[in-house]
Amino acid sequence: MANSIDVNASDQFPTILVTNDDGIDAPGLRSLVRVLVSANRYRVLVCAPGSENSAVSHSITWRHPISAKRVDIDGATAYAVSGTPADCASLGISGSLFPSVPDLVISGINMGSNCGYHMLVVCSFTPCPFAY
Repeated sequence: MANSIDVNASDQFPTILVTNDDGIDAPGLRSLVRVLVSANRYRVLVCAPGSENSAVSHSITWRHPISAKRVDIDGATAYAVSGTPADCASLGISGSLFPSVPDLVISGINMGSNCGYHMLVVCSFTPCPFAY
């Protein structure tokens, strides 16, 4: 019972949205979510691409509908989205998937290096500015 969250008490915890550019099944995302859930101090939401989307993080889906599919990740409410990382961040804070706006958006953990210019263009960091 140490890691279970009382449903009523969870409303008092800050809400964290986790996203990335490597996809919903990426080991880094799953590890990050596992750590946040095990802390038993947060409501954890996940909205990530259904597949790997590196190097398109600033792109938005314009001409095609976006779908979101519920995914089972222990301790979190999670969706795999057919769009880009920016779409995921925007959708995650929109109120369309989750009942509340998150208090914090975390993107990562990236599968590759996040150094220099790449941080602004191709890595897991880039969805965060879209969570405004």
